[in-house]
Amino acid sequence: MFVTLLGALLVAAPAFAQGTASGGGSAENTKWVIITAGFAMAIASAVCGYSQSKATVAACEGLARNPGARPGIQFALILALVLIESMALYTFAVIFAKVKIG
Repeated sequence: MFVTLLGALLVAAPAFAQGTASGGGSAENTKWVIITAGFAMAIASAVCGYSQSKATVAACEGLARNPGARPGIQFALILALVLIESMALYTFAVIFAKVKIG
């Protein structure tokens, strides 16, 4: 399985490295990149908000059932919220690197 994965990665790299025949992107392609970047950020933000609300609800339920476990639940909640928020930040960083206006 490892050899198959390695072979697929070695074949995919040159295929994605090839440029277009015209040598550059057109204004139409740039417009679509900007539009899809907006949709990607909207989807990432929506998923992050939903995931953070679910994590907070689960932590509140856990605290209501066992108040003595507060330090462990609080640590797990903060760690989960940080990791969830990083998904939106990574999406923003990729969009920022991909969209070139001007």
